[in-house]
Amino acid sequence: MAGYIGARSVSLNTTAANVQDVTATDTTPEVTIVNTTHEDTDGGREGKVIFKGQQSGGEESTLAEIQGSHDGTADDEKGDLIFRTNDGSDGASPTEAMRIDSAQNVGIGTSSPSKQFHVYNTASADAAMIESTQAFSTLAFKSSTNSSTATFGIDGAGNVAMENKLSSGNATFVTNGNERMRIDSSGNLLVGHTDPFSPISNGGAGVSAMANGQLFCGMAGTPLYVNREDSDGDIAVFRKDGTAIGVISVKYSDNMMIANKTSGHIGLEFGSTGLLQVKHDLTNSDNLHDFGASTQRFDDIYATNGTIQTSDENEKQNIASLTSAEITAATAISKLFKTFKWKDKVADKGDNARTHTGVVAQQVQTAMSDAGLDAGNYAFFISTTWWEKDVEVAAVEADEEKGIEAADAYTRTDTYDTQEEAPEGATERTRMGIRYPELLAFIGAATEQRLTSIEARLTALEAE
Repeated sequence: MAGYIGARSVSLNTTAANVQDVTATDTTPEVTIVNTTHEDTDGGREGKVIFKGQQSGGEESTLAEIQGSHDGTADDEKGDLIFRTNDGSDGASPTEAMRIDSAQNVGIGTSSPSKQFHVYNTASADAAMIESTQAFSTLAFKSSTNSSTATFGIDGAGNVAMENKLSSGNATFVTNGNERMRIDSSGNLLVGHTDPFSPISNGGAGVSAMANGQLFCGMAGTPLYVNREDSDGDIAVFRKDGTAIGVISVKYSDNMMIANKTSGHIGLEFGSTGLLQVKHDLTNSDNLHDFGASTQRFDDIYATNGTIQTSDENEKQNIASLTSAEITAATAISKLFKTFKWKDKVADKGDNARTHTGVVAQQVQTAMSDAGLDAGNYAFFISTTWWEKDVEVAAVEADEEKGIEAADAYTRTDTYDTQEEAPEGATERTRMGIRYPELLAFIGAATEQRLTSIEARLTALEAE
C-alpha cells in the first residue's frame, strides 16, 4: 500500500490522543507527499511536513517542520532535506536547525555545509558534545582502506587521552600537507622530525621529548633560544627529586651566572671584567669558596701572571717577628728540601716522569713538633681527612627506543667529608699538603732574622 497525498496542502485532524498508525500490506510501505502544482519559481519543488501543537491558551503554533526542497541547481531532481525547529521566541517561526544537502553533506547550524559533516556555531558555547553514560567517552575515527582507527576520549576526572591504532603505531599531526609533530609507538613526542636519534636534515629544527625523560633539541643553526624578558633573575632552574639544586641566571643585563642552590650556594659569574664567585641569589660573595679540593685536585694552571694574595695592613693583626722556636723550626725545614718524582706520574710515564723539588709534608710536621710547635696552626701546612667507599656499578644494556647506550660495569669511589655521613665499611684517608709561598716566606723570615743576628755579632767582634 502507498499513502498518496496529492494536494498542495493537506491537514490530518483527529480527536484521538494520537494519530492512528498508517499500515500497509506491501513489503515496503511508504507515505508519499507530492506537490503536484508546478510553477516557474519554487512552486512544486518542495514538500513539507509541519508539526503543530495547541498552546495553553487554545491557540495553535508551529513547533517544527521537515521540508524536502529543490537545491537551486539546474538539475530538477536534486533536493535538500531541511529540519526546522521553533526556539519559543514570541511570534517566531521555525528556523533551520539541520540540513542534508544534495551532495549528502550534513550541516548543523548552517544552510550550506561544505563537508560531509559541518557544525557551525555562532554562540560562545561548545559547538558539539559527545556524552556517554560510561566512565570513558570516546570519539573514534576509522579508515575504510586499511581498517586503522584512532580515538579521542575523556574520563570522569577530565583527563583527555588519544589512542592511535595505525599500523605504524604513530600518531601524526599534519598542516599544509606536511607532518609537523608525532607521538611514536614508544611514547616519544617528536616535533620537526620522525626519528628521535637522527639529526635534523635540510636545515630544519626539531625537538624530541623522550618517554624516558630525555630532551633533544637539534637545528642546523642555533638549536635553543631562552629569553628572559623582564628583570635580572633565573633563566633555567634544575631540580632533582623535586628540589631545586642549580640555576642559570642573568645579572646586570649582560652577565651570565651558574650557581648551586643547595649547600654553600657557590656560583660563577661570567662578567665583563672576569670570572667571579657569586651566590645563587645574584649577590656577590668574597673569600668564601675554594677552587678544587683535596680529593678533587686540578693539575696544571697556565697563566701569564701569578696569583695575587691580599697583603693590606688594614686587614691584618698580631703582626710580629718570628719567635726563637719558629726560627729553629724554619732552619730545620730549610734543610728538608729534596728532589722526588710523583708515583702516579711514574706509573703513567715510567722513566720519562719528571723530577720535582720540594719538601715532604710529614717531615715539615715533625720539624715543627720538634720545635714545640703545632704545624696545623700555620697556614703553610695542610692536612685533609675524608672517607672513601667503593661502589660496584652494574653494566647497562642498550635500549635504542629509550635512548640508553650500553655501558660496561665499573667500580665507582664515593667520598664523604665526615665520618658521620660515611657508610659502614668506608675507609679513612688523609692527605697532607704545603702552601709553598707561605712556607718560603716562613723560611725567608727566619733566614733574615738569623742573618741580622749574625751580622750584629760580627759587627760587635770587629769593634773589639
